[in-house]
Amino acid sequence: MMRFYSLYVQKVIRLTSGSVRFDLLIPEHLKSIFHWKPGQFIRFQFEINGEIVERDYSICTAPYEGYLSFVIKRTKNARVSKFVQEHIKEGFYVLVSAPIGTFGIPSRPDEKRTLAAFASGSGISPILSIIKDTLYHESGVRFYLFYGNTNEKEVIFKNELTKLREKNPNNFFPYFLYSQQKMQDKLFEGKLDAHKIKLIINQIMNWDELDEALICGPKEMIVTLANAIYEHGIPKKNIHYELYEPVEKVFHDDKIKRSTVKEVKVTFTFQQSTKTMNWINNGSSLLTALLDSGVDAPYSCKGGVCGACICSKKEGEVYVDENLILTENDLKNGKILTCMSHPKTETLIINLDDV
Repeated sequence: MMRFYSLYVQKVIRLTSGSVRFDLLIPEHLKSIFHWKPGQFIRFQFEINGEIVERDYSICTAPYEGYLSFVIKRTKNARVSKFVQEHIKEGFYVLVSAPIGTFGIPSRPDEKRTLAAFASGSGISPILSIIKDTLYHESGVRFYLFYGNTNEKEVIFKNELTKLREKNPNNFFPYFLYSQQKMQDKLFEGKLDAHKIKLIINQIMNWDELDEALICGPKEMIVTLANAIYEHGIPKKNIHYELYEPVEKVFHDDKIKRSTVKEVKVTFTFQQSTKTMNWINNGSSLLTALLDSGVDAPYSCKGGVCGACICSKKEGEVYVDENLILTENDLKNGKILTCMSHPKTETLIINLDDV
């Protein structure tokens, strides 16, 4: 069961017309718990009109900065972002989980390497954390950022990114693209898509230089760019992405295994209580079956990226789709991701508490 901690909101800063940054103070006795890796996120728990809701937000500060920040971008019909922006003020306390997630890259301070990040809208949050931490620790890095927005006024962290460029002129190269603003250089006019990426890379840097790529934004953008980058010779293991929405698979050539099992009797332990349910094989994942049965099972991305839905398989078998979390050793030891699991046997026993 996920544990939540009460953190103090020490600062609230409006960044754009629809985006607000919240800075949280980490007390001394919780610093060991809130020692995050660049690219991770935290889960928030809010009470809205008597209903408990949870949302995940990426951390945008780097660990060396000593405080934890996140950004909430208000969108249409998004009642949680609306509630937080209107009701959470400086001096308030919020309920927050320990940092979770695997998006990011290991630091390599002794190497010279070229990195490229592709972000859209609020997808800049985890990317910014990674950029700042990498520039702080790696003097030999060349870090390119391609950041898409509707127009210049909607660019989150524009001033901070500009200052990072000024401070690291030989290491950091940010480029801004606008889908609804005329640009003198047409190269930076339009959305980040496969064609645009090909033009940009060919003119600004060489594909052969690129060691690793990071992508964060809408799922359509992630799928498009990940495949475009892969098709230009970058291995899948060097293409990192953070999904905020579920997607069946990212890379077009990934194979999805399915079985002929029609129904599975699932025995699951959750919050120290053991129950059973029937899982109908209609193509949906184990996570979807749990949620449809009214189980408040843990999850975040639904795309095999964050690791929030990892659990232990005690008996039975499932097909686990390709993902960025589980190693072969994890699978041998019975670890599965409910969001990527599909039926293989007619009975299954899992423990959602055992992560």
